[in-house]
Amino acid sequence: MHNFKPSNIRVFRNVFSQEHCESIDVFLDRPQWRYGHISDVQNTPPFWMMHLGRDKLFTETLIQPICEATGDDLKVLSVYANGQTYGLGGQPHVDANDDRGRTFLFYANAGWDVRWNGKTCFLFDDGPVWVTPEINKAVYFPGQIKHFAEETTRTFGGLRKTVAWKLELV
Repeated sequence: MHNFKPSNIRVFRNVFSQEHCESIDVFLDRPQWRYGHISDVQNTPPFWMMHLGRDKLFTETLIQPICEATGDDLKVLSVYANGQTYGLGGQPHVDANDDRGRTFLFYANAGWDVRWNGKTCFLFDDGPVWVTPEINKAVYFPGQIKHFAEETTRTFGGLRKTVAWKLELV
């Protein structure tokens, strides 16, 4: 078992070009969202999801800037978008079962107000670490770190969107 620390979490700002951000926004505006996705935890409220594994933008084009930012050689295992509205907070879970698993989580909303909540919480023995959504921001972490998404506030009337790349170190 690993003894993860907050230093294992890396935050990146302006990881994608403006053109890439606009392309992501166009993809996530498609009517491809499905309700009913859950994390690995049973009996938890489902949330919105969009599979992106067939779109070369997510499986090929955006992998280069991710590898450049992280400095790691990575293979895509899966990629999808998560969507949450008020009342759809996540439950603590892990994304990987082995040491090579990594997650690159991109906050995909074109605008965000910190008062809307929607933070990602990482759980450590010394207490939680929160990462706040921001435009063109991503968080990269070992997939074995337990984490969850905080629900948005009632004043946020949209869909909190993230793109989750489940990756493997090569």
